[in-house]
Amino acid sequence: MGHGSILVIDDEPDIRSLVEMYLIANHYGVLAADCGQAGLAIIERQAPDLVVLDIMLPDMDGLEVCRRIRERCEVPILFLSCLQDSEKIVTGLAVGGDDYLTKPFDPNVLVARIQAILRRSRALPGPASGPEGVGGVLTGQEITILQWVERGFTNKEIAERLGLKEGTVKVYNHVIFQKLNARNRTQAISKAKEKGML
Repeated sequence: MGHGSILVIDDEPDIRSLVEMYLIANHYGVLAADCGQAGLAIIERQAPDLVVLDIMLPDMDGLEVCRRIRERCEVPILFLSCLQDSEKIVTGLAVGGDDYLTKPFDPNVLVARIQAILRRSRALPGPASGPEGVGGVLTGQEITILQWVERGFTNKEIAERLGLKEGTVKVYNHVIFQKLNARNRTQAISKAKEKGML
């Protein structure tokens, strides 16, 4: 399978085909599902290395699919959705998503995000030793952002280094603060250190 297997859960055939074409070109194996139930069934059988997940699915909300995945395993999840409002992004990250990319999207950016998430997830210890907060276990992306925060980088600087928008980093900060029950950066860093993350 080359670099690993990616499960794409999206009800749009054109999107699935486009994503599959770029992933195969970058030496990933691809699994595909057109609804949430089919995607969950594949996860039970195949154990993919990462899931690309749409929010608007015909049988159930992608956020619910994410919740159900998180009940089973800690596979990295990248939301790929036409929903661009910050509330949806916050919710997607809060329920266990590792990243959020909006449609229309650049397939090369999608592949780069997948590669970055997989690098981080493979470098981290197993889920049992992950830090737990009010909202659950922090994702690899959230840990990376907190590490940059601890080093004194601004949201803009972090965004530039991770290839994100500054607004997206602010959304991540909001989710991190919620999970750690922190009101600001200083408190978040302190609580993360208490949990052995930094």
